[in-house]
Amino acid sequence: MMTIRQLGKTESLFAELTSTGAMLVVNAVTVTGKINTHFIPRIHQLLQLRHPFLSLCLKQVAQQWQWQECSSQPELEVAEIDESKLPFSQALRDTMQQQTNTPLNVGGPLWRVSILLAQQQSALVISMHHSICDGLSAASLLAEWLERHQQVAQQMVPDIQRLSIRAGIHQALAMDEYSVDDNPFATPISPAQAGVWLNQAGLTQNQQNKLELLNFSQQQSQRLLAISRKHQVSLTITLYCAAIEVATKIARSPVSKVSAGGNANVRPIVEPPVNQQELACYVSMFSFEVASDSSQGFWQRAQKIKQAYKEKVDSGLHLVSCNDNWWEAQAPRRADDEMQQVAGRFNCLHLSNLGPLEPVFSALEGTSLAAQQYYFTAAQHLVGAIFWLGAQSVAGGLSLTINCVEPMVDQAMRNDFSRLLKQGLLGLIED
Repeated sequence: MMTIRQLGKTESLFAELTSTGAMLVVNAVTVTGKINTHFIPRIHQLLQLRHPFLSLCLKQVAQQWQWQECSSQPELEVAEIDESKLPFSQALRDTMQQQTNTPLNVGGPLWRVSILLAQQQSALVISMHHSICDGLSAASLLAEWLERHQQVAQQMVPDIQRLSIRAGIHQALAMDEYSVDDNPFATPISPAQAGVWLNQAGLTQNQQNKLELLNFSQQQSQRLLAISRKHQVSLTITLYCAAIEVATKIARSPVSKVSAGGNANVRPIVEPPVNQQELACYVSMFSFEVASDSSQGFWQRAQKIKQAYKEKVDSGLHLVSCNDNWWEAQAPRRADDEMQQVAGRFNCLHLSNLGPLEPVFSALEGTSLAAQQYYFTAAQHLVGAIFWLGAQSVAGGLSLTINCVEPMVDQAMRNDFSRLLKQGLLGLIED
């Protein structure tokens, strides 16, 4: 087995968690028309020719995680969906949910594929290890998978330019300037704070990711964007504000403040320059806290969130989370017993917004496999947030994936959160 390179600090942390399934990113796109499953071996061959990460596995050698070449092919499952018995959206949610709860094999391929086929539509679901992808490169890989399908169908495969294996984020950013005291994170949520949402009886049981998929029409999405701009905030801030408001509303007792986490895309500052089609995990992490204040209106609260967000992101403070030396110098953020009392939750909520993915899927417009909706989540049964949200738009429509972990967040609370979030967002554009 040829060793490709050793992993950096955060990559190794991700590798460490492979067997638990905790570092898995599950991405799904629904398309018009039917995927031809006979093309899949060739599609995978073409993708592996272009992306070296798709032929690697993780191995631990003398306490050090490494990437090595992997000869086995990714797992594939294909399911035919009878929509008279099961709505397609439910079948997709069930498949994504099952994927988030199924670890990759240590020493096996770092990705796997599920295909759902119905009469008029199909879905492509790719689950990948977080050490080789972030949300944007995962979305690009799904788009490329579908483009390769069309090329194979037309027997017109262009020459493939093989990409290189990217350096870890620490090397890619080469940021030596930092202070040990820099902190892009809010104080981790305490057992007392988390207790207003968590079902205490469920803390020691087998934890499972449970998903809800929400989507908005093109018109609703445009109006949400327009009203956000009118109030001089991004759609990301509007989503944070709506989610924080719902979390506060459904808490079992009054909440004085809410912490929220997120990721920022650092590809624009990576050297040498990198585009989002190259697989790599090039995101930073941060979290912030906002006081709950019911005396203020929605858009006033949104301004406060915008300010808290800017302090972590615009300031560049979030970039220390990409620095291996900074992590080495940090004391653990939380004691083990407290970690158990909050079931590995760091914040009340987390939002990853990939933004408009229309440019990523533009080559498929007008083809027999045009992208309809997109959803993604990260497996967070071990560590994560109480309410995890993934957002993006494709074909002009915003869609959200909500991930809560059962049994510590019970089904009633997850359903309330999802229902009230959609209601709250639609309420903003109905006034």
